[in-house]
Amino acid sequence: MAKTYIEWASCKAINWQFWEFFNMSFNVEKLQQYANEKGYVNMTMSKRREVGQYGDTHYFTLNEYNPNNNQNTSNKQVNDSNDNQNDEVSVDDLPF
Repeated sequence: MAKTYIEWASCKAINWQFWEFFNMSFNVEKLQQYANEKGYVNMTMSKRREVGQYGDTHYFTLNEYNPNNNQNTSNKQVNDSNDNQNDEVSVDDLPF
């Protein structure tokens, strides 16, 4: 799945004595285009390889994970693994 980079958002990591914190800025009007049906914008923050032009240390991508879509897949994987447990394995099946 392709990443959707969220523009109009910035994040700078600030190291201060014993801990690190983040200064984040968002353009709320432009961020609304990414809102889901409940009005939330789900984002993933990732560290940049290099510091940006304005000192940005992190970037945001749209988090489109939906547990309801993956529920059927997870159940299928569990069923498939259970089916594989019933198969007999012989020495000839081993790759070594």
